[in-house]
Amino acid sequence: MPLNRRDRFALKSQMVDVINEDRDWTFQRTNMLLTEYGCSALSPYDNEGEFTFADSIKDLGDADLLEMFSLVTGVEPEAVQSQIETVDSSLWKPGYVRLFVSHSAVHKKFIGQVADELAVSGIHAFVAHDTMEVEQPWQDQIEVALRSMQAFVAVIHPEFLPSAWCQQEVGWALGRGVPRYVVRYPSDPAGFISRTQWPQGTAMNHRQVAGLILEWVSRIPEFSDQIVSGLLAALRTAGNYMDAGSTASRIATINTLTPEQWSELADIFHTNDQVGGGVLARRALEPFYTEHGQDWPPADPAAPDPF
Repeated sequence: MPLNRRDRFALKSQMVDVINEDRDWTFQRTNMLLTEYGCSALSPYDNEGEFTFADSIKDLGDADLLEMFSLVTGVEPEAVQSQIETVDSSLWKPGYVRLFVSHSAVHKKFIGQVADELAVSGIHAFVAHDTMEVEQPWQDQIEVALRSMQAFVAVIHPEFLPSAWCQQEVGWALGRGVPRYVVRYPSDPAGFISRTQWPQGTAMNHRQVAGLILEWVSRIPEFSDQIVSGLLAALRTAGNYMDAGSTASRIATINTLTPEQWSELADIFHTNDQVGGGVLARRALEPFYTEHGQDWPPADPAAPDPF
């Protein structure tokens, strides 16, 4: 299965982090790796860093990229390919950011509410007990979700720490090297993930916790386009005027859209009556259109050309 740009970016980013931070990857060893795969070596005289490791591997083919990733990180190529091939699992909503939320089952109702808020923003939060398919082995589904997640969040209630399942999920996220985030509610995490001073969420309701997570995900460069795609997907499927208005408000915070995204938004406006006919969605979108010099209301892309 060919790697898409998001997958290639993620693999390259993880390699750059390892090469820059692991002392075992000396300058000489790094150049030996690059030349072995037909990439240009780095210059010892480039004090300004004008040609970097990332520049050297930019045109690497998929097979070589997977193999080099394995050498640098210690993850077997088959495991990475397996992760990529499980992306189409029906556990995940197409086009949404795939976020695994690790939590204690005692608080599944609260975490489910957080997940519902994130869905409005184009983030599919995998919450065991709620997301899993019926009549399928539950442990297998959790493993598939862990293999195919793009990011990981742990919500640390007191019951989280003694849970072997939660600790294994944290270990899986660390091993995969995906972006990870912790909300203390109110407990502190244990082990390797505890080295960072994570935010305290005890006084927050589910909407505020979702906002905290959304703000973090939005800062991750490889998810920026996907967040927009997920928001448009969420707006297209909004089944009531409240969800449509909430999603439209989030879209209105985006700096701008591509021509294709403006066209998709116009199509959603004319095909989902909760958007085109919903007062909250229209109230959020009209100033957004005006600010960016777009006609309001938008023309229907499916309408025949009058000329």
